[in-house]
Amino acid sequence: MNVSRPVSVGDPMGIYDREYYRSDSRGLSWFSGPQPVCRAIIAINIVVYLCQIFSPQLTGSLVAIPHAVFGDWQVWRLLTAAFAHDPNSPFHLIFNMYLLWLFGAELESLYGTRDFLFLYLTSAIVSILGQIGVDQFLGNELDQVLGASGAVLAVSVIYAMFYPHRELTVLFLIRMEVWVLVAFGVAADLLLLVMRANTGTAYAAHVFGAAYGFAFKTFDLRPSRLTTRRWRQPKLRIVRAEPRERDRDREREREVPITRGGNTRTPEPVVSIRSPISAVIPEEQLDARLDEVLAKIAREGRANLSEEENRILQEASKRARNRRSDRP
Repeated sequence: MNVSRPVSVGDPMGIYDREYYRSDSRGLSWFSGPQPVCRAIIAINIVVYLCQIFSPQLTGSLVAIPHAVFGDWQVWRLLTAAFAHDPNSPFHLIFNMYLLWLFGAELESLYGTRDFLFLYLTSAIVSILGQIGVDQFLGNELDQVLGASGAVLAVSVIYAMFYPHRELTVLFLIRMEVWVLVAFGVAADLLLLVMRANTGTAYAAHVFGAAYGFAFKTFDLRPSRLTTRRWRQPKLRIVRAEPRERDRDREREREVPITRGGNTRTPEPVVSIRSPISAVIPEEQLDARLDEVLAKIAREGRANLSEEENRILQEASKRARNRRSDRP
């Protein structure tokens, strides 16, 4: 993302979308396989960058310019600016797309394509709007803002919250945990923003993107949950099947003491065979519970699942198979 001259910002998770539910792939494998949204975003950024090189006037039509956004109400620039990069700095694009693939691909598998797309687009808008707003408030001279760094940083923060202790190799030499790397980057951006460093980097966009990512994960702002109004953690409802009336009568008869020849004999203990416990998970709750189970698998592995969580996973598999078998 760039601010004036232009300036570089950047170098610093619906269950039927999941791989779990997919039965086949259609169309181009790049877009129909795993992580189709992440792949598509990277492809769009590359294509737009090439178009900017061969058609320099295109950049002016995509970037976010304060007077165009607030004066002429060209609000779409808040989004298009996130798909444009500085034509004179290929490393700006390369670094952003590398981080997006590094963190975003797995996050899309965790969140699902629709929720991940919502996360990326909204974080792009929030970060660019935040940069413009801060510069307007501080009275800084600002020509244009562009780049995907704010959205990429939002994705990075969420990834670090899910997998804080995963290790990455930085500069091919230093290994550090993800949370350390992301926290260091955010802290540096925040410090430089407070110091009002004039390096040509849109630090406010970084900070707003990171803050939005933190809020998205903390308050679970996925549209798949908001639209169904599932604010509380759903609880598994256990329904125990009642034995038939005839079976209850037979058990009572066998429990009555038997008198023969003046001797009273208590019958042997009867082992009552009950109907198995069946876990009934309403369809509207299965999505949320499955999200939690898949997140736990990603963090701790399937071996650490409880009996209840394994039942949820099995139920999801069963319903997915049934849906596929019902297809024409």
